[in-house]
Amino acid sequence: MVANVVKRPLEGVELFVEPPSHHFMNDRLFEPNSVPFAGDQLMAPYTRMRDVLVGMGVAVHTADLMPGPGRGGPKLYISIANLKRYRQLARRGDVTLSALFATECPAMDPRMYRGLPDAQRHFRRIFSWSDAASLKPYVGAQLELQRYFWAQSFDQVHEELWARTDRRLLVAMQGNKVPPEKRRALDAERLAAFEYFARSGELDLFGREWDQPPYRVGRQNIPYTFRRLERQARALWRRVRPDPQLEAIRKAWRGPSKSKAETFSGYRFALCYENMALKGWITEKIFDCFFSGTVPIYLGATDIQENVWPECYIDRRRFDSHDDLREYITTMRDDEWNGYRQAAREYLASPDFRRFNKDSFADLFVNIVQEDSPK
Repeated sequence: MVANVVKRPLEGVELFVEPPSHHFMNDRLFEPNSVPFAGDQLMAPYTRMRDVLVGMGVAVHTADLMPGPGRGGPKLYISIANLKRYRQLARRGDVTLSALFATECPAMDPRMYRGLPDAQRHFRRIFSWSDAASLKPYVGAQLELQRYFWAQSFDQVHEELWARTDRRLLVAMQGNKVPPEKRRALDAERLAAFEYFARSGELDLFGREWDQPPYRVGRQNIPYTFRRLERQARALWRRVRPDPQLEAIRKAWRGPSKSKAETFSGYRFALCYENMALKGWITEKIFDCFFSGTVPIYLGATDIQENVWPECYIDRRRFDSHDDLREYITTMRDDEWNGYRQAAREYLASPDFRRFNKDSFADLFVNIVQEDSPK
């Protein structure tokens, strides 16, 4: 986190940000609701970053809008977990490769991590939510990393939703996907929890494509047409040989959610499992619960207690079995439940949360641009 950044005018400076995928090109990266199915105002931190830099005189666009060589002045380039273009740009004398942000975890995008050693030779900085020692098994080399925190779209609770009292017991929000990298991945633990609470009839599951075979995420060399045909073949096979676990989970499926905040506000607890158990990997999942007054049952970052107050969430690692967890949440008194909620509210208002907010994210980019801009 960059503290107390002094902002100076930077008229004429141009910043081009490489989005993580083609869905965010043509400046859609800076539209708060460009991916509504993925979360409420998911891209708001990028909107804040752009607005702050534009206010300083910096022109900010996605990298697909970068003019060709010889057009315009010096350009700064920052990539958001995308390694497709940097080698080409590294050959241009008018482009500075300022920073690469590794935003996904190794379980979901192992190819990017294998490409980081080469990228480090070209970028001035590589940012990660973790440290070099934790990532070395997935990278294959020791990196020089700078720390950043996953920026959140909101800074405080949604008061009207937080105050709701007509709440069911348990919710989960997750798409039906599997990671390409299994080391320390949490998909098996998550599915086991979904199945257990689905069989008891106490879970409502929201997300995409639970009526289909799991979607294999990550960048792949196999053409999309062949992947689609392969998934169709798996769907036909499952009609002949149903998967008992998936069939049980489907009974809890309620379809996609139109609003994470609205959905979470209808429940006392949420199964909040990250894609991976790794140091520093803390995404929006736990904070989405806080904003709506829902108590998260958290499994993920191994150092979660060092970054989020332990009084705010239920640590899944405390329980030996699903039976023990179920007994704890079904017998919890209202005063204890409200204790978790109040702690989360106070945490969001504390200096400890600032490392996760939009302003800190914007300050990080401001610092990069000021350091790399022509004096």
